[in-house]
Amino acid sequence: MKNKTQKNIRLCCYVALAFCIIYAIVMAVHFIGLLNGVNDIDWAQHHARKIGFFIIYVLSSFLMIGMWIKVVINILRGIKENSVFPQSNVRLLFWLALVFFVYILCWTNHVVLYQDNFVFEFQANNIIMPFFLLFFAFMYKVAADAVEENNLTI
Repeated sequence: MKNKTQKNIRLCCYVALAFCIIYAIVMAVHFIGLLNGVNDIDWAQHHARKIGFFIIYVLSSFLMIGMWIKVVINILRGIKENSVFPQSNVRLLFWLALVFFVYILCWTNHVVLYQDNFVFEFQANNIIMPFFLLFFAFMYKVAADAVEENNLTI
């Protein structure tokens, strides 16, 4: 049973890595399209705000993807060391919740690049999704601490 579960976790990790890479490619194409003016963005109006927003959007996107890849790689390494909950992911997941909040805020408001007025929307998913990720990070910390304590008692 343990081998089957680890095999399934490994398979899920590889699928997650594939999705992360595909999403990174899609986002890169999206950002290149935004820069090349494919989507009719008037960069002349609110120039500094739009450039700042665009930079934050790009950085948070790729930082989030990179952090997810790091989490998955840490899990794969942890499986080799016989620990599905490596302690190295705890801090990373908390930072990921913050980066995801910034990313989802930018993703929700990317329409400000196309508009003349620069008004941000704040939707429920801007809070709910990062909150669930934060909750998951706390649960992961509890599991990682339990695994570490269990390994010390044996």
